[in-house]
Amino acid sequence: MGIQTQNWGSIGSSLRIQNMLSILKSSTTYVLTSIFFIVSLLAYEYAFANDTANQTVSTQRTATAANQTSTTRSGFVSQADIDALVIRVDALNEEKAQLDNQWRIERNRYDSTKIRIDDSKKTIRLEMDEVLLNNSPRDRLDGLLSQHEALSKDSKEVAKKVAQLEEKLTAHQLLSVQAHRDLDSMRTRYVAQQREQDLQRVQEITRFLDRELRFSENVSFKCSTNKSLTACLNDYPLDARIQNWVQDHYQEALFAQLAGKVDSVKLSSDWYSTQISRNFTDATINLDGSVSAEVEINAIIMPRKMMACALLKAPADLCAAQSASLIVRSNKYGDQVYINDKPYGSTPLSVMLDPGEYNVEVKFKGLTQKRTLTLDENRHLNFVF
Repeated sequence: MGIQTQNWGSIGSSLRIQNMLSILKSSTTYVLTSIFFIVSLLAYEYAFANDTANQTVSTQRTATAANQTSTTRSGFVSQADIDALVIRVDALNEEKAQLDNQWRIERNRYDSTKIRIDDSKKTIRLEMDEVLLNNSPRDRLDGLLSQHEALSKDSKEVAKKVAQLEEKLTAHQLLSVQAHRDLDSMRTRYVAQQREQDLQRVQEITRFLDRELRFSENVSFKCSTNKSLTACLNDYPLDARIQNWVQDHYQEALFAQLAGKVDSVKLSSDWYSTQISRNFTDATINLDGSVSAEVEINAIIMPRKMMACALLKAPADLCAAQSASLIVRSNKYGDQVYINDKPYGSTPLSVMLDPGEYNVEVKFKGLTQKRTLTLDENRHLNFVF
């Protein structure tokens, strides 16, 4: 508790104090003075407490408004946004530590001042009793009152600093909590955003993976002079070489078509399956058994679900989530494929779709072929005009 500064300030002159003391000799006046003194102290503390409460409510409203504004932020999230918010959170944490330290210092000063004021009030009461009994000179009471007034002023200033720091800490705490929530939310949105982008990239390149390759290769080998050319060609272990040729041609074709969509194309034979047919179109055999031949190869390549994710180095579950592949072919070049009225480009087309019912249309020069199917597994559709 502290004496109200304005009440004592209005009687601060020594003349007024002496006039007051001249009437303190009556017991009635002493009681009234004591009551007035105590009521003044209570009034001061109530006014200060009410002012502090109002300041705190105002601060909370301001901080809440700022937080509501910050929560309205939305849109694309970049790693730079996250880094900037991390820096802000760290700065808020550092500011909080500084404010906590300042508050502890000022709070200790305030508690110390309160103790001194309590001691001062006790001393004044005792001195007033002595003055009324004419056992103490009045100038000593004057000095105690002046000292008490100085302590009250000091207490009010320190209390104001404590209230201001508590106000800042309250606002800071709201901002800090909201900043942490914003950071968690931003990180969650960033992960979801990256996942959505990866899924879009997976869907974008999946349509390019299904492929039919036609090419020719030359082979030369030695064969027994006792065998015919046909026997030599049939006995030659061509299958292993064909798989390598198919992978090389497939890799080259994908690299050309996916330029800008993937960093590199390095295939594994585990990512796809093939249906291969081959035919020797030209072959000769010399008297020494040397065989030279040209082989024509037709390879239908069927990518596995995980292939797009493997190429993009994306999480495998993004490909597993695509339940079935739909492969569409036709016998015309330059056609257009529509699935549920959405254009998907020309054939050959390979696309990953969720299970469900789909309307597939292939249009070519005014002609339209339609199919309706329920997609619950990998399907192949062939359209003939």
